[in-house]
Amino acid sequence: MNILGFLAPIFGVVMEWIYKLVPSYGWTLIIFTVLTKLLMFPLSVKQQKSTAKMAAYNPMIQEIQKKWANDKQRQQEELLKFQEETGMSMTAGCLPVLLNFLVIFGIIEVVYRPLQYILRIPHDMITQAVEVANNSLGMNLSAANFIVQNHLINAVKDSPDVFSQLFSAEQINAITSFNFQFCGLDLSQMPRFAFDAASLGLLVIPLLSVVTMILSQVAMTKMSGTELQGSMKWMTWITSLLFVYYGFTVPVGFSLYYTVSNILMMVQSIVLKKMYDPAVITKQIQEEIEQKRAEKKKKKQIEVTSETGEKKVKEVSEAELARMRLAYARQLDEARYKEDDPKPAEDAADAKKKKK
Repeated sequence: MNILGFLAPIFGVVMEWIYKLVPSYGWTLIIFTVLTKLLMFPLSVKQQKSTAKMAAYNPMIQEIQKKWANDKQRQQEELLKFQEETGMSMTAGCLPVLLNFLVIFGIIEVVYRPLQYILRIPHDMITQAVEVANNSLGMNLSAANFIVQNHLINAVKDSPDVFSQLFSAEQINAITSFNFQFCGLDLSQMPRFAFDAASLGLLVIPLLSVVTMILSQVAMTKMSGTELQGSMKWMTWITSLLFVYYGFTVPVGFSLYYTVSNILMMVQSIVLKKMYDPAVITKQIQEEIEQKRAEKKKKKQIEVTSETGEKKVKEVSEAELARMRLAYARQLDEARYKEDDPKPAEDAADAKKKKK
């Protein structure tokens, strides 16, 4: 198993359950995709909210970076101060992205191994079936090949009697009746660049995955209200293109999943923008920051005692009050240390004796 595909056993159980209700591999993938998007929707809402806030914070962050461009230490201090003041989190939107990444690799693993994860055929039995196919049917399959299980399913469908000594009648029936067909396409097949009708048909869904990927990325960027800069911008596209590459190097079933996922992402982006419009969030945050700053500047009346013991009322801002409290705390610390340290008194006594 691919390390990143560790979610495959869980997905396999869910897809097995869906397949029993709807005996179509294509519709199983579609329903599973919808379910995962619904389950991850709360996290997507959190990500949209975080992204919308970052769209508001970015101009302020850039202002700090520009102002203290020649003093990196002060720049970091001001950025930390700004982060504390606003409650901004740089990693708040990372979890949904990571989960989506792991879901995709889990799906790839299931698409590679439907015998193991959906039809629940033990791994050892699959390895023996590969040997039977090679010895009895003259096939050249390798147990380590990613799509060996798709080839095995088709081999069992073509020659069920050859595998009757290995698989039970129930298992052979489940394999031979497994429905890979969807809109006239065999989702167990690999896309191939050729000019016959069958090959061109298999290219339709992978090409759709490319188109929907581009549209979903554009929609997500527009609806989030923020434009990624530099390496982050390229990283998003490179990651998406990586999955497009998988679409042309794994069975067509994955491209169907990725196409449906991209379409749902576009719809989700529109819904999330309605819930958390970046323009509205930006305005709210700016008002909150201005209000906090106004509160800090607002004068408060406090009673202070002068060195002569005279009490009087003084108007101070929040920042001035904080400085006064800090100064008072330092005075208390100095007084306490003087009481704890006997040296000054001893030094004064020694000085008197020398004087005499």
